[in-house]
Amino acid sequence: MTVGGDARVCPHCGDPPGEGVFCAACGRNLAAVDRLPTRAEWDAANVQDDRPLADRCAEATAVFLAAMHTAGDPGTTKTALSGRSGFRRPKQVEGWVVRAVERDDNLPPQRYESGLVLTVEGAFHQLDNEVRGYGTRDFPSYEHTVGPEPVEMPIEARLIAELGAVLAANGLDAGE
Repeated sequence: MTVGGDARVCPHCGDPPGEGVFCAACGRNLAAVDRLPTRAEWDAANVQDDRPLADRCAEATAVFLAAMHTAGDPGTTKTALSGRSGFRRPKQVEGWVVRAVERDDNLPPQRYESGLVLTVEGAFHQLDNEVRGYGTRDFPSYEHTVGPEPVEMPIEARLIAELGAVLAANGLDAGE
């Protein structure tokens, strides 16, 4: 069975888990799993590579930056730094949104997960947003900001898949 890259899959076998608490394909209990990985994340995590995940994440980041710089840095956005003061123009960070902010304000409990930006210089920053526009017809609108200080590179298999997705969204391949 072919599973799309955005489909959620069982973290143990990589197949769609079905409706219940137990995976329909392998039968393992999924009750303790906070969030099922996408098929692309599962594929990236299960590559037969004996190197530590930190090394693979660092290599994927270096390959990503090299490919983007060679192509002229397509797809960059400028995002304001958080913590601006007074009437000054906010400072901005230029880079790629690797992981968008995930939020669900409609159903209790409300869920919010910060995003991730990779600057053209190669630093990771936390991406946040605030709801704006209360009482207007454009409500809700979200104002995105990045943290002023860089954060450590996330050592997660999904980072490798997310970097590959940003490359693909800009018409590039990691091998270029």
